[in-house]
Amino acid sequence: MSDLIMHLHSDLDSGMTISQAATMSNQALSLSKQGDYAGAESLYLQALHLKLNAVSENNLTIATTRNALGELYLKMGKITEAEEQLKKAVSIRMNGPAFDAAVSVENLGQVHEVKGDLEEARRVRLSHPANIMVCGNDDCPGETFDRSQLLACSGCKSVFYCGRACQAKDWYARHKTFCKKRA
Repeated sequence: MSDLIMHLHSDLDSGMTISQAATMSNQALSLSKQGDYAGAESLYLQALHLKLNAVSENNLTIATTRNALGELYLKMGKITEAEEQLKKAVSIRMNGPAFDAAVSVENLGQVHEVKGDLEEARRVRLSHPANIMVCGNDDCPGETFDRSQLLACSGCKSVFYCGRACQAKDWYARHKTFCKKRA
């Protein structure tokens, strides 16, 4: 009986810790949207530390924070750090919900775009075993697509879009800087 009580107490503590970390992550997202990247980074790192002390490294909640931190690092231009966090997020999220995995894969593809390796960006984006992807436009509503439903960038063929409107938005917002026609 005491083992059961101890286990329940441990689960309750972990749950409270995860809840506290989720609140920190939400605050970090808010700071990021306000442009306070340093403040957001600090909160995400604190949230990640709390989660790592409460659950295993392969827990989906850890992958969520790693993905958010990777997205933030991408905005900050910390490409090596973004790649590290996103690779870890992808490895965990491939065993979870398809949308979450597709988002982390797209984010990792964007890291390779920034690095100028469009071939690797394409390979990463096409790496989901079930051909599930998200639109390359960050402002596209959260939806998954089968690879066959998406249009590839006509210049580099490394980014995929749900339609011409999303392609045009992403072109002016982000992709134009990185796109290079393939030789």
